[in-house]
Amino acid sequence: MNEINNLRREINKIDKELIDFLIKRKTFSDRIISAKKSQAISVYDKKRELEIITSLKNEFIGKINPALIEGVLREILFYSKSEYYKLNNYYSNDLNGLLDKSPILIAGPCTIESEEQLSGIAAHLFNNGIRLLRGGAFKPRTSPFSFQGLEEEGLKIMKSVAEKNNMFAVTEFLDSRQLETYYDYADVLQIGSRNMFSYGFLKQVGKKTAVDKKPVLLKRGFNATLNEFLLSAQYIINEGNPNVILCLRGIRTFEQIDSQMRNTPDLASILELKELTDLKIIFDPSHACGDAKFVVPTAVAALGLGADGLIIETHTNPQDAVTDGKQSIEPAELERVIDYINRNY
Repeated sequence: MNEINNLRREINKIDKELIDFLIKRKTFSDRIISAKKSQAISVYDKKRELEIITSLKNEFIGKINPALIEGVLREILFYSKSEYYKLNNYYSNDLNGLLDKSPILIAGPCTIESEEQLSGIAAHLFNNGIRLLRGGAFKPRTSPFSFQGLEEEGLKIMKSVAEKNNMFAVTEFLDSRQLETYYDYADVLQIGSRNMFSYGFLKQVGKKTAVDKKPVLLKRGFNATLNEFLLSAQYIINEGNPNVILCLRGIRTFEQIDSQMRNTPDLASILELKELTDLKIIFDPSHACGDAKFVVPTAVAALGLGADGLIIETHTNPQDAVTDGKQSIEPAELERVIDYINRNY
């Protein structure tokens, strides 16, 4: 037992040295970042990061698993930029310009709860370069006794917070009355999965948006085939608005009998839709997974498969969220998604 304790003490010393070296490394990294910012050079240097990882893999070949080297180095590089996570080139005031970029990143709470709540989240998002703010004012719920949203008050909060933070409002309308009454509150009009089969409503959305070509984000129904999904989009397009964005958000399968996930993430559908349509395809990992711990890796997987963007639920205090707190990530967690985007696009 004495031998084990002695070895543990040696390991403790090494662990402390590792942390000390990590702190020292970040000090130098901060100086480099500061110099880059003063010269208007991008903080991210994909070529340099790859050189670091490849060099160490080659130097220690046969001594340690190269996948472990890459995994550790990725975490160190992520930590080194922890105060500088922003989307590159996401400062255009042109909505169509933002939506033409890939990947699109839309984030915000499931439900607008108050001006204070939404303002806090929006400030975090804007500081990370995210310009598309999502939030629900009308909440279609399975139970009529569940919270249904702040409705018009919520829309007013959404519009006010978006304008103050130089962001664009992405929000859902449920019916024709809301479409006509509150149209100007939305910069991007969302049609939820429950309304994907509401063909009359889709026609009205198409006619209304045909005038100004307002972008429409159409979510796939959780039991819809890909062909049905595309035909629903066509209802909007046929009325004169080609600016439809398709959103995959998970489907219901037998897996939900005992799966931890809320739905089955329809990731493979990204590949198929890419062959079937030229419309933008984004992925919603929050509703697809239903659990915050799965959201970031699923989001990264969706981008890796070619998704044109993501819509992610985020909340500064998920444990206190009125709705869908379990699947909402904190704004800081979005930094991992931003890190992936900046390294790969």
